[in-house]
Amino acid sequence: MYTIGEFAALGRVSVRMLRHYDAIGLLAPAHVDERTGYRRYAPQQLSPLLRIVQLRDLGCALDDAAEVLQASDESAALKRVLQRRRRDLLASVAAETARLARLDEELRSIEGEQLMTDIEYRRIEPITVYAASGVDPGCENPPAVIDRVLPPLHAALESAGVDYREPGVFWYEPIEGTDDQRVWVSWIAGDDPVESDDWQLVELPAVERCAVTTYRGEMTGIRSAWHGLMQAVIADGAAFAGPCREVYVYAEGPQSDWVTELQQPVA
Repeated sequence: MYTIGEFAALGRVSVRMLRHYDAIGLLAPAHVDERTGYRRYAPQQLSPLLRIVQLRDLGCALDDAAEVLQASDESAALKRVLQRRRRDLLASVAAETARLARLDEELRSIEGEQLMTDIEYRRIEPITVYAASGVDPGCENPPAVIDRVLPPLHAALESAGVDYREPGVFWYEPIEGTDDQRVWVSWIAGDDPVESDDWQLVELPAVERCAVTTYRGEMTGIRSAWHGLMQAVIADGAAFAGPCREVYVYAEGPQSDWVTELQQPVA
C-alpha cells in the first residue's frame, strides 16, 4: 500500500489533487484509517491514476476520465473520449486560425499595406430573393451558420429547377431581446418567383441611402472591412439605419479572388 504522498509522487500529481479525486468519487483510496484519516492506495490503483493524468494532459475533462474508468469496455470508451477531444481540438484550432488571420489583416491595415476602399452613398433598388436563414448565437460565428443553411438552399433551388441568379445576397438581423442574430443567405429570384416550403421568398426593400464599399479577398478579412466601413460612416456623421447586406459580386475560385460589396443603410 502507498501513502497518499507516495502515490501522488508516482502519478506526478499533487496530494491536493488526489484528495479532490476522492471528493468527487473519481478515485477513492483503497483504505482510510478511521482514527487518523490517513489515506492509503493499492498498487493496482496506479493504472487508473495514470489514465486520469494522461487524459488531463490531453485536455480532457474529469468527466471524460470518469467515463473511461467506469466503462465496462475501457478501450472503447477511451477511443470515444479521444475522438471527441480530437474534434474539439480541431474546432478550436480552426477558430484560432481564423482569429489569427483577422489579427494579421488588422495589422496590415494599420501598417498601411491594405487601404480601405473609399465608400460611396447611393440608392439600392428593391429585389426579390430566394432565402434561408439560421440563428447565430451570441453573434459569434456567422460563417458556421452560412455553411449550415446555404448548401440545402442551393440544393433545393437546383432540384426545383427554378430561375435564380447571382449575386448571392446575405444580410444580418439582430434578434430582439437576445444577444443573437439571424443570418440570411439568398440568391436573386428570376422573373417569375416561385414559392416553396424549401425556401422563403423575401422582398428586400429599396434603400434610399446606403453606404457602399467593395471588399476584395479572403472572408477572414471581411470583419475588418466592415469595421472600416462603419468607421468611415461614423466619420461622415451618418447614422446606421437597418440591417447590413453583403453582395457576393464574384465568388468563384479561391477566396483571394472574391469580390464582395458591403452595404450599410444609413440615415
